[in-house]
Amino acid sequence: MRNLLIIKAGKSFPSIVKECGDFEDWIISGMPPLPCEVKVAAAYKNTRLPDYDSISGVVLTGSHAMVTDREPWSERIAQWIPGLFERGIPFLGICYGHQLLAQAMGGTVGYHPKGREIGFDLELIRLVK
Repeated sequence: MRNLLIIKAGKSFPSIVKECGDFEDWIISGMPPLPCEVKVAAAYKNTRLPDYDSISGVVLTGSHAMVTDREPWSERIAQWIPGLFERGIPFLGICYGHQLLAQAMGGTVGYHPKGREIGFDLELIRLVK
């Protein structure tokens, strides 16, 4: 049986973990019952990523790290991601995970010229309407 893989790209702040759990806990609590086992790989600790044949889908968590720092563990994940798409394995990147997906598939990840973006952009919403 294949597993759903949650790749941890870091830990949340200790006060948040104590109160609400960590990144993988939030993801698991938001999922319906699954017909497979959920495995967690702490990639930021250099945990080896599994063979593609053993996974049915991947969720890559957020992190307090920056994709632009190009940490060795992060670069290793970025090199691994295209193999998921070659095999048709579903992938969900959350925050950091989404940025790393963009980088891995040839996109550019960088700093926002207007500073940090948290939440939504009202100007963009006005343009869409």
